[in-house]
Amino acid sequence: MRKLLILILLVTGLWWGYWFVGSSAVRQGVEQAFAEAAARGATAERTGLTVAGFPNRFDLTVEGIRYADPVSGIGWQAPFAQLFAMTWKPWHIIAVLPPEQVVTLPGEAVTVMAEGLRASLRARPATDLPLALAVAETGPFQARSSAGWTLGAERAVMSLAAAEGGQNAYDLSLDVAGLAPDPALLARLVPDDSLPPTVGVIRLRASLTLTAPLDRHAGQTRPRVAALALTDTLITWGELSAAAAGRIAPDDNGLAAGRIDVTITNWRRILPVLVASGAVRPELLQTVETMLASLAQQTGDPEVLKLPLVLENGWMTLGPVPLGPAPVLLPPAG
Repeated sequence: MRKLLILILLVTGLWWGYWFVGSSAVRQGVEQAFAEAAARGATAERTGLTVAGFPNRFDLTVEGIRYADPVSGIGWQAPFAQLFAMTWKPWHIIAVLPPEQVVTLPGEAVTVMAEGLRASLRARPATDLPLALAVAETGPFQARSSAGWTLGAERAVMSLAAAEGGQNAYDLSLDVAGLAPDPALLARLVPDDSLPPTVGVIRLRASLTLTAPLDRHAGQTRPRVAALALTDTLITWGELSAAAAGRIAPDDNGLAAGRIDVTITNWRRILPVLVASGAVRPELLQTVETMLASLAQQTGDPEVLKLPLVLENGWMTLGPVPLGPAPVLLPPAG
């Protein structure tokens, strides 16, 4: 009995020591991150820093956060941010953010108000801490910019998970419900009220291949997209819906190249948007509509239009409609 008691006391003492060493390391890591940011010329301030949760959790709370990078013009202000981890699996972190925060972008400040904004990051228990799963979600939120625009949604969830059997391969998932674009922008794009003020559903399922793994070295390796495959994409906006599937990858110049097949139901609803956005000149609208109607006849349903989004030689076209330059994925080879 005495030996058992000694063993229990020894294990308890070791566990307590582990917590105090771990909590000290968490505190020092955060303080070092703020100090390194300040040494680079950024504003990096906080009014409070506590680590609680003894003995089974590491509960980090940073208060009065103010960060500003004068080079990029990007900043962040928040009354607090919290990180939680169980002591026996510190590679699984849960983050909780405040209901209101301010993100500074070049030339504007965006106030973000959200209910239940949180994220979870789980790494594999290895020395490089490779990403296993990252999830970010929020309830009703709204963003208001000092430049005058607003954006809101009822709910959003995004996840990124390491894919089985693939090198630097990840599965991306995004679900947004009730997206509310800026009313002024909506009035310009949909002047005839043919579409409702909110986009009902946005769903994205994709497979990503990156140039380097997402692990603790990502700050140095800077992973970029080497290939993107859309497996299940759907947008429903009133009676208009669009689905897409296909694959793109960088060409020798680092520009996106490939093909994505797009299916648009009730496609005539999008014509005013194309004109208002400048993608189609008003005098060409009738010609474009006649051409698209001819293509829709080939699907067997005149209200369903199937078009290829082709990215080739640095340009993007959606069927017969040119969209502009293709995005850059990687620096040019060589």
